[in-house]
Amino acid sequence: MPTKRDKIALVIAGGQIGMEFNDKQEGHSPVSKGDQIMKYLPEDLRDHIEVIDWSRQPSSHYSIRMTTDMIHILHNLVIEGYPGIVVVSGTDSIEEMSYLTDLLWAYPQPVIFTGAILPPDIAGSDAFLNIRQAVYAIRSQACWGLGVMVCFQDQLFAASEITQIANHRRAAFVAPDRGPVGEIIDDRVEIMRIYKRPKVLEGSFSPAKDVELLWVCLGAAPRVIKDLAETEDKALDGIVIAGFGNGNIPPSWTPHVKAVLKKSIPVLLTSRCMTGHVRKMFAYEGSVNRLLESGVLDGGNLSPTHARLKLAVGIGAGLKGQALQDYILSK
Repeated sequence: MPTKRDKIALVIAGGQIGMEFNDKQEGHSPVSKGDQIMKYLPEDLRDHIEVIDWSRQPSSHYSIRMTTDMIHILHNLVIEGYPGIVVVSGTDSIEEMSYLTDLLWAYPQPVIFTGAILPPDIAGSDAFLNIRQAVYAIRSQACWGLGVMVCFQDQLFAASEITQIANHRRAAFVAPDRGPVGEIIDDRVEIMRIYKRPKVLEGSFSPAKDVELLWVCLGAAPRVIKDLAETEDKALDGIVIAGFGNGNIPPSWTPHVKAVLKKSIPVLLTSRCMTGHVRKMFAYEGSVNRLLESGVLDGGNLSPTHARLKLAVGIGAGLKGQALQDYILSK
């Protein structure tokens, strides 16, 4: 009989792969158990997989705290001896769940997230292909030491680079300006490039759970940032702002940003552009120059969602001031 060192762990964390149409509810809902998902895999692979039927929730129901609980389970699986892990989850937040895992994953054993755009009972579902290819990839030695990746439609993407650009087609994920890390050809894995992972913070801590993300848009009133500035200190850990272009914000927001900073609550600035960078250029009220001078943190080229998770990890690890800024910009 295969031992844990001969098996990979298949962690069920919900999503479309485990859903079926419910006539009474007139929609798809979670029903499938781990052993049902196993039927998507070739028989010769099943003896080499250990199913951990952890959660069947849609990924839109997850939180930073719930994802952290899942990551603890993944850590324990490595300690128990599993050489690699496949995580099946929903596509709504798979890019955030995988990125948070990558920020906290210090092991050489690979973790590959996968899911499906179409549930298994819909014609043309990608569930069967994606889960098989994730298993092939995790069993190959090619993925060892590459950290956390996401497997969709014959391709492997770095968790730190992937983003979803569509919700209606199976080729829904891309890595802008970079492309996939590898490909699955039949049952063979080819790694095309080695990428630089984000810095991993080790230790027994949990990411901050109350980090808010605000998205700037034309004529946006400061109501939300004002409400956050007036929130009790313990109810807010930090704020990320997705600013215009370089990272600029409406001038009406700046008094409330400063009010948050006076409470020693970090505010992190990013660009809302898909591949944007925070850039110092202008000197008017609400500009990046003025915001950084007032103590706002520079998000560099992090996407707003990645910046929120990295800020949560840094705060949870007890980083403050320049140490927190250095971690945010670390590569």
